[in-house]
Amino acid sequence: MSICRAARASGSRGRRLTVRMWRARFAVLGTALSIACAGHAARTGLPATAPEAIGLSAPALARITPALQAYVDSGKLPGVVAIVARHGRIGYAEAVGYTDVERRALMRMDAVFRIYSMTKPVVAAGVLRLVDQGRLALDDPVAKYIPAFASVKVFAGGSADDPLLREPDAPMTVRHLLTHTAGLGYGLGDAPVDTLYQRANLFVAARTLEQFADSIARLPLFFSPGSRWQYSAAIDVAGRVIEVASGQPLDAFLEREIFAPLGMRSTSFRLRPDFVDRVPVLYSRGDDGRLREATGPLGEMYLPGARFFWGGGGLLSTPADYLRFAQMLLNRGELEGRRVLSRESVAQMLSNQLPAALAPITSPQMLDKGYGYGLGGSVLVDCALAELPGSAGIYRWSGYVGTYFWIDPAEDLVAMVWTQFTPGRTYQLEQEFQRLVYAAVAPAQCGKAAAAPSGYRQLP
Repeated sequence: MSICRAARASGSRGRRLTVRMWRARFAVLGTALSIACAGHAARTGLPATAPEAIGLSAPALARITPALQAYVDSGKLPGVVAIVARHGRIGYAEAVGYTDVERRALMRMDAVFRIYSMTKPVVAAGVLRLVDQGRLALDDPVAKYIPAFASVKVFAGGSADDPLLREPDAPMTVRHLLTHTAGLGYGLGDAPVDTLYQRANLFVAARTLEQFADSIARLPLFFSPGSRWQYSAAIDVAGRVIEVASGQPLDAFLEREIFAPLGMRSTSFRLRPDFVDRVPVLYSRGDDGRLREATGPLGEMYLPGARFFWGGGGLLSTPADYLRFAQMLLNRGELEGRRVLSRESVAQMLSNQLPAALAPITSPQMLDKGYGYGLGGSVLVDCALAELPGSAGIYRWSGYVGTYFWIDPAEDLVAMVWTQFTPGRTYQLEQEFQRLVYAAVAPAQCGKAAAAPSGYRQLP
């Protein structure tokens, strides 16, 4: 049995967990489960078919594998999984390279990836599930669920040690959380509020989501809610809203309301014994230009003993599982006869929620130009600005260490390409893959379905 070296992690004090420590932790849970799970066949998530049966060009799709293999052969990336599905069926699925380069363990379709910020669309869907159940509304004030936000203030000047604060122009709402317009941040810059975030040390595995939300509410906002777009910890706060509105821990709620109905059997906030051998080693580029084993940010969030449910980046998942989630969105809320979200909720999630003054967004978090933001993910709103092929209404997001997905309602298409390399956008993997995918979809011209954001086609 190969070693799950990918389970190394770094915590708030930089502590590293060795492979031997990981194996010891899981050994107490019994080897029988690991042996049974090792025999599972890889799943692709949806039925496969001939590319031509779903309007894809087989010769064009055949160009994808050599392009992905080139990243592996050149030593740029360890391994890659890619899937292209249309009309609810898979026309292309391939795994190339390795989960562990040193041990030559081949990449597998059922590999369990750290998806980091691709957790955000899932948590947004969890909020919308509660909207459909009548247990919250998108325009509810956040303070209704987290009272500490009732007294939140906006930074108006001064320094981190002596800040000048003012009242916000409008209350923070749940919608603001899901659109990154809440005035929150991540503390990654050098502004005074960033300094306050850094001092607060918010992301600690031993902290509960309740403690996190109350702590971030004590920090000043970067701006008044609704006035700007800024990538932030807002969807982590939305995870706490889910807990309060549902009366359940975030992991339990998502398991019951999203994962179980969709058959997402390998999606979890915590590393599990059945993930052994399936988690790819995380790599970065060494000083000598070669791949070297790395640790991702906040890796201790994945440990079985962690208390924090990181709604902005804490899920582990497989391409097959996430494909089922994405297909549910493309199907306007249902999959295989099971409805998870209402059509109205999916329409909101996949439509730009930003006012004209804020979209398109100019930000390092945007892959391409011309994007606004829906609920939990970006939405292509201006094809005239886009540099990549596709249709108006594309909904997409990515994870920090190299997991990417998008859905194209106009083309009834889902595409994903996943690796484990930090930082994820070191190379042009996502852009190259998107061009190759649309080369297989005729005519694949951005703008050809300009009305896409206002509605979705009935699937065949």
